[in-house]
Amino acid sequence: MPRPFAGEEFSFTEPDGAEIRLRGWGNQFEAVFETPDGYTVVEDPATGYQHYATLSEDGTDLVATEARPGEQDPRSLGLTPHLRRPAETAKQAARDAYSDGGVPPRWVERRALAQARRAAEGEAAPELAPATGDCLGLCVLVEFPDVPGTISRGEVDDFCNKPGYTGFGNNGSVSDYFRSVSDGRLRYRNTVTAYYRTQHPRAYYTDPSVPFGTRAQQLIHEALNSLAAGGFDFSALTADSAGNILALNVFYAGNRVNQWSKGLWPHQWTLQTTFPAGPGRRFADYQITDIGDELTLGTFCHENGHMVCDFPDLYDYGNEGNGIGHYCLMCFGGPDKNPTQVGAYLKNVAGWASALSNATPGTSVALKAGRNEFLVHRRNPTEYFIVENRARAGHDAGLPDEGVAIWHVDELGNNSNEQMTPALHYECSLEQADNRFDLENRVNGGDTGDLYAGPGAEFGTATAPGSRWWDGSSSGFEVTVTSPVGASMTVTVNGQTDPSIRAAEQASPQDVSIG
Repeated sequence: MPRPFAGEEFSFTEPDGAEIRLRGWGNQFEAVFETPDGYTVVEDPATGYQHYATLSEDGTDLVATEARPGEQDPRSLGLTPHLRRPAETAKQAARDAYSDGGVPPRWVERRALAQARRAAEGEAAPELAPATGDCLGLCVLVEFPDVPGTISRGEVDDFCNKPGYTGFGNNGSVSDYFRSVSDGRLRYRNTVTAYYRTQHPRAYYTDPSVPFGTRAQQLIHEALNSLAAGGFDFSALTADSAGNILALNVFYAGNRVNQWSKGLWPHQWTLQTTFPAGPGRRFADYQITDIGDELTLGTFCHENGHMVCDFPDLYDYGNEGNGIGHYCLMCFGGPDKNPTQVGAYLKNVAGWASALSNATPGTSVALKAGRNEFLVHRRNPTEYFIVENRARAGHDAGLPDEGVAIWHVDELGNNSNEQMTPALHYECSLEQADNRFDLENRVNGGDTGDLYAGPGAEFGTATAPGSRWWDGSSSGFEVTVTSPVGASMTVTVNGQTDPSIRAAEQASPQDVSIG
């Protein structure tokens, strides 16, 4: 899955065609799978089958035993349930998978440039992606000679674009979701094509012996060539300033049959050979996923958060921590059919804030849930605290908790760094009011006690957690929640902020590579 998964059930197809049910934790770069009774499995490279796993002799990786699930009782083999590879091995595997993808997505390049401009020019530096206004993407439907499409083009069009869409139990359409979370600032739609029938049967594209992504990109080129040959007009699709079409969504018929990171396993990346889409324009970034037997918002919206808004992943690629869990679309993101809102950090940098108040001591600020109203306390353009009100309603109905969310942002950090040290920490951290930091410790995806419930809940230098900057210096940020949990919550800014703190203490740039 392009979006991270935690405890999700999967059906893998073995070389003899048999299906095996497993539970998985991970993402498109790193993952681990277990049998339903909790024993870790890995693919045996010699046979292609899933085998029970054990640690290698040097203790650095998972390797296959001779036993396959269903053939022997793992307890009789002395195996350890819930076995995991060491954290550094997992981090390195994620780094390698990212590098093996080749040219990184264009949204990664645009985002890096926007960050550099903010650091150099301040928060007023313009965003590069059209995260506001009208935006048009392309949704390509694909079927195979032996696996025809079963969900109509009209249904997919409604899923992408229809106001108030409720098909398959979804809370609105993709367009509805982005209009809602942007407070009406982003009007995103998709042109949905007729089904393209591939040149080969499905097994050709799902061949696990071919390097991952190769056949997926071949399929995409086939479909785009067919559209071009039929006179399809690509000119209305929204592109960045370099001519790269922002959003290419590919739905293929049927359910995924591949094991993780093989064949047509769902993923998001960039075409290694771009596809021309008119003078000075090209297709580059794409996401591809199986359409299955129902349509769901979660993954589709998450991947378009990347392509359309340049949003980063806020989960841990190495899977040692849980990022910011279910509190943001760009991490676990809550229920598939009603994904949670984008967090305040990304909403603000996208230009979606309806009200942005500076944390001036002695002031009280009312923050409405479900609206992009934020309180911010800055050290510099890239490190700051940003505060919002989150209530279990609308797209946030599936939140683990509700109340005031306090985020510590360091745009030069990375959510694959769960260590919480001055040099290695998240890009966006939730200050968990219970001080357990379950998210960083991979205990859960959020729970009751994470948010500040008030009245009387405090966050400042002397609280735990506290409001210091990542280098340990005082931020001078002192706030008290002065109202109960509700649709509107009031936060009072206390203390005396020394303006020299922000001017004199500049954070050192951090390594923004994975892990």
